Amino acid sequence: MQVMKKGLVLAVGVALGLPLATAFAQSGDDVAYCKSLSTSVRTVTRGNAPSGPTADAMSQCDSSPGAGIPVLEKVLMDAKVSLPPRPSMASPPPSFNPKAYRDTASCLTAAYAAKAPLNLCIGN
Repeated sequence: MQVMKKGLVLAVGVALGLPLATAFAQSGDDVAYCKSLSTSVRTVTRGNAPSGPTADAMSQCDSSPGAGIPVLEKVLMDAKVSLPPRPSMASPPPSFNPKAYRDTASCLTAAYAAKAPLNLCIGN
């Protein structure tokens, strides 16, 4: 009975903790995108210091970019300015070059490790 209570408390703690942890985790891509939006907003306002919600959104880029991004995007869309490109979440995997290996065994080992098709090494 005591073990069940501990397990239940642990499960509730994990269930409550995970969403909270992800809420506080900030992506470097989000910070970079928010700062890029801020730069565009400064260009649109011609150097004038923004005020109100726009200024608040710009100041949130480092601490909570998820809250600032929608506000800054709306400011730019209302001004009919195209949004800067958003950084991708993951970089593309490097392409596998079977000619970089001197024998088939080395090529097959590297292809397997890179999760590349093994048939790329045939005839190498």
